[in-house]
Amino acid sequence: METNQTYKNRALASLEGKWTIGAVATLIFSLIVDISRVSIIYPMGDTAGVSVNGIWLLLCLPLMWGYRVFFLRLIRQEDIDYGHLFDGYKDCVRIGVTLLLGVFFVAIGCVFLLIPGIIISLMLSQVEFVMEDDKEIGYLDAMKRSVDLMKGHKAKLFWLNLSFIGWIILAILTFGIGLLLLLPYINTTLAYFYEDLKAEQQIG
Repeated sequence: METNQTYKNRALASLEGKWTIGAVATLIFSLIVDISRVSIIYPMGDTAGVSVNGIWLLLCLPLMWGYRVFFLRLIRQEDIDYGHLFDGYKDCVRIGVTLLLGVFFVAIGCVFLLIPGIIISLMLSQVEFVMEDDKEIGYLDAMKRSVDLMKGHKAKLFWLNLSFIGWIILAILTFGIGLLLLLPYINTTLAYFYEDLKAEQQIG
């Protein structure tokens, strides 16, 4: 496996000349998520229960998948446009159910202690990428493949994620505007992490 700094350097190189594309994709994604949340949950106020939040999450999961995969396609130098953010809705049942199961397992882990929840989230962190590379893979198989990829690499991904904390704080201080550049950087870095995991498994 490469160093975490190598993934970051590659991400910066891939985003050169494409920062605007990444920022606009992030803006579209954020606006849809926020507007849909306000439209579905806000009108109900305190009466919005778990079921309403669950409906909102289920509606947004394919978009969240599309956003992550957008940057995987970017580093692979595939033709991309903003319409690809919505590709998850073409296969919304498979993608939505798989990601919802992942959220459920992470939530169950967090019920007991925060650490199990974090570990489970790391184990399932590659599900979106796995489903992009295998259009026929089922719910549980996608999660199992992610778990297999992450064996021995959970700590590495944890520290990679943690390394962005300082930048996230600075971006928030810009009233979130900085996130339009930071989130593409983070997601492109994570896409390179996946590519390295995949390459290592193929070699092994």
